[in-house]
Amino acid sequence: MNANKRIAVNSVVIFIRLCIVSLVSLICSRVVLDALGESDYGLYNVVGGIVTLLNVINTSMVSTTYRFIAFELGRKADGELNKVFSTSFTIHAFFSLFIIVAGLTLGDWYIYNYLNVAEGKLGDALFVFHISLATTAISTLLVPFQGTLVAYERFSVIAVVDILSNVAKLAAILLLIYGDGNRLRTYSIIIFACSVLGSAAYYVYCQFSFRRVISLRLRIDKPKLKEMADFAVWTLFGACASMGKVQGSALIINLFFGTVVNAAFAVANQVENFILMFARTLNNAAIPQITKSFSGGDSNRSILLTSYISKYTFILMCMVAFPTMLEMEFLLGLWLKKIPEGAPTFCRLIILGGLLDCLGAGIPALVNATGKIRNYQIIVHTYTLLGLPIAFVLYMMGSSPYAISVVYCVIIGTCSVVRLYLLRRIYNFDISVILQKSYIRIFYISIPLLVFYLLYSPDKFSFAGHVAGFASSEVFLLAIVALLGLDSVERTKVRQYLSRANRNIK
Repeated sequence: MNANKRIAVNSVVIFIRLCIVSLVSLICSRVVLDALGESDYGLYNVVGGIVTLLNVINTSMVSTTYRFIAFELGRKADGELNKVFSTSFTIHAFFSLFIIVAGLTLGDWYIYNYLNVAEGKLGDALFVFHISLATTAISTLLVPFQGTLVAYERFSVIAVVDILSNVAKLAAILLLIYGDGNRLRTYSIIIFACSVLGSAAYYVYCQFSFRRVISLRLRIDKPKLKEMADFAVWTLFGACASMGKVQGSALIINLFFGTVVNAAFAVANQVENFILMFARTLNNAAIPQITKSFSGGDSNRSILLTSYISKYTFILMCMVAFPTMLEMEFLLGLWLKKIPEGAPTFCRLIILGGLLDCLGAGIPALVNATGKIRNYQIIVHTYTLLGLPIAFVLYMMGSSPYAISVVYCVIIGTCSVVRLYLLRRIYNFDISVILQKSYIRIFYISIPLLVFYLLYSPDKFSFAGHVAGFASSEVFLLAIVALLGLDSVERTKVRQYLSRANRNIK
């Protein structure tokens, strides 16, 4: 299988995994709430929230592992895979130990002294916290094995493990409804078991498939340790900044407008996360190839992949975002019993910000491939966080609740230009390729879509009218992409693919 076809296949695998895992997660949330009740469910989310927080850190650590392993794979004979893996495992072992020590000291102190729990629930809170701590520590220790699978592009293995793990979790949670005893403690054990078994499955697969790569060396390579630790720290900085943007926005909105507007903002973030989750499948599948091409000396292919991935990510997001923005009130009405006031406007603005963020969506992967990420992370994420004080000042001046989303649309749009500048400064890349094949093509696609959006008026549509409008917008989008979004090489490949597909059908 050639490299480009592998990206396409991996994208499909990741997409299927996301669909199934998302559906299972939605069902689990509903069942758990019914099984535990509001009080215990709230307690788990407060105390067990350490898993959610540290999962952000784990995600950044996974990217550190697969970046360095993929880099060595691209070097082929010059690679030092075992050294990279051993160093990565050392970093994660120290980090796991830190989680346990910090959790058992600071966490227990907070629960005993400050956690507001119902009488008789302190023991449950401590049990849930300790189980969550163990879950996170073990999962963190085994992160290098998942990173190895990503670097080797074994996305089908990751998909199968994640799907089976989530299905098993759903089955166990369904049984929870009919079980007796302490359901809160039982639920925390279920989460522990499914999480650890999933991570252990990655370990077992790596033992059979990459035994030479994952055999641990006791001697620590200090230069490699420093290089990987620096990369992990700056990646973590970016992850925390992204999380701070969302949480900081919610806090500022709450300060000025209260929980009613917070509800509208929360709905908008859920809608955006759902759309972005599917739009970024192609980007996730291409990251190892971008890294391998760069480390193998083929920087031109890395640039070309970055250009196409940025454009295709925008197109994929548009396929969901464009009709959603047109029919926002209708779709929210189907999803929610009562639509929070202002939610449609927040949704449209936040989705617009997500579309603007697709400009240069492949650039972070290319920067990561160079390893020179410090300045990029500091400048891009500090610039992004400026939206918080700007929004605060605007609210002080009496601006509407939507001001913060407008500010971030402007910041994200200008950040796409900053990314190009940094890409040129970091490694003197030829950014004209990205401009021609990505930015300009996205501009061509956007103009007719904007006209369609301004002329579209679904206020008096019947149910059938909304469905027809949804379908017609997708057809219009695909036509615009075919006419204005693809270059001559891409059109030729599409025609060849359709021709082969037609012959196979006959």
